[in-house]
Amino acid sequence: MKKSTHFIFAITFAFSFLIPIMAVAQPASTGSPEKLISNSSKEYQRPAWSPDGSKIAFTAGRNQGIWITNADGTDMKQVTDEIAGFGFSWSMDSQNILARVSETENRRQKMGIKIYGLDGSSTQITELRDDMPALPTWANFDENVVLITNDKIEKFDSGKETPEQFKTKSRQAFYVLKPNSIATGMVPENTTTDISPFEDAKYLNLEVSPDGQKLAFEVYGGNLYVMNIDGSGLVDLGKANRPSWSPDSKYVCAMVAEDDGHSYKSSDLIAFSADGSQQINLTQTTDLIAMNPAWSPSGDKIAFDSPDDGSIYILNISQ
Repeated sequence: MKKSTHFIFAITFAFSFLIPIMAVAQPASTGSPEKLISNSSKEYQRPAWSPDGSKIAFTAGRNQGIWITNADGTDMKQVTDEIAGFGFSWSMDSQNILARVSETENRRQKMGIKIYGLDGSSTQITELRDDMPALPTWANFDENVVLITNDKIEKFDSGKETPEQFKTKSRQAFYVLKPNSIATGMVPENTTTDISPFEDAKYLNLEVSPDGQKLAFEVYGGNLYVMNIDGSGLVDLGKANRPSWSPDSKYVCAMVAEDDGHSYKSSDLIAFSADGSQQINLTQTTDLIAMNPAWSPSGDKIAFDSPDDGSIYILNISQ
C-alpha cells in the first residue's frame, strides 16, 4: 500500500460563475467510491472539475504533469509533462488551465506562468524567474492573469476574451494569499485590501464560494474557517484541510486526516455546513484514505484521490 508523504497546500483562486448553481440538500454519499483513473506507475492527485462539469484535470506526485479526462474517465490525455500541478486553475470557458511552472536551471529552481489549452497548445505568460512565491490567478473574467509580487499586483493579458454573458457585468474582484494575510483586489488598481481575520497567521487553501459571498481557508497549524468576503462572520469548522464548496455555497467538503508525521494513516471527506452547524462524514463506508476533494459543478459527485493506490475516485452524492 502506498502512503502519501505530501502535505498539500493550495494558494489562491478567483471565483467564477459559468453554469446555473444547483441546489444541494443535506449531502449524503450513495454507494461506494468508484475508481475513475488509475495507473500503477503514477500517483494521481488533486482532481479539479472544469466549470462546465464535462472534464476533470489532475496532476501526479511531485506536481509532475497535468492530465485531463472526461467526467466519465474516458479520453484521458496529458496536457503537459512540466512541473505545473501545484495550484493550477481552470478558465471560465473550460478550455484552458492556468499554472505556475517550475524548472531547474543550473541547480536553481525557477518559476514562470503558462496557460495550457486542451488542444495541446501553451502560452508563456512570464519568463522564468528566481522567485515566485504566490500562485497566479485569473482576473476580469479571464481577460487577465494577476500575480502578487513584492506586495504589488502584476497584471498580464491572458489572450482570452470575457464570455458574452459577463460583458455587461462590473469588474470582478479576486482574492489572494499573501505571506501572512488574505487580501482582495481588482484590476486595474495596483493595491489590495487586507481582510485577514487573524494577525501573524499563515493562511492556506483559500477557496471562494460559487456565489462569490464567502471564503473558506485554513490557518497553518490551526483549523478550517469560513467567513464573508468582507472579513466578517468568521466560523471555525475545526481541524480539516483542502476545502471545496458545494455549488449552492451551503457546504464545504474537506479532508479530515490523521498522520504519523511521515505518511497519512486515515482520511475521511467531511461535508461541513457553512454556518458550522453540521458535519457529515461522506466516506465512512470505505477504508480508502480519501484526500483532496473536488465537488462537481452539478453537485452530484465529488472527485478525490487516494494514496492507497494513487487513483482518482468519484463519490456519488444525493441531492
